[in-house]
Amino acid sequence: MKEKIVEVLDAVRPAVVAEGGDLRLVEIGADGTVTVKMTGLCGTCHATLWTHRLRIERAMKEKLPGLAVIVQI
Repeated sequence: MKEKIVEVLDAVRPAVVAEGGDLRLVEIGADGTVTVKMTGLCGTCHATLWTHRLRIERAMKEKLPGLAVIVQI
């Protein structure tokens, strides 16, 4: 499962990098919770919530419907 999650993050990463940020996988919980950390400009941007919801979370749930929650820290 980790490989598939990393694939999804790698697919989303270019859009995040283009905005001056990056993201990394922090943890995959036993309950299917995935924790992602946004860094660079995305770590402090007011639009981070939208990037998380519209890009990362949407892509994850589309490709990996069994995930419970995608948490951004």
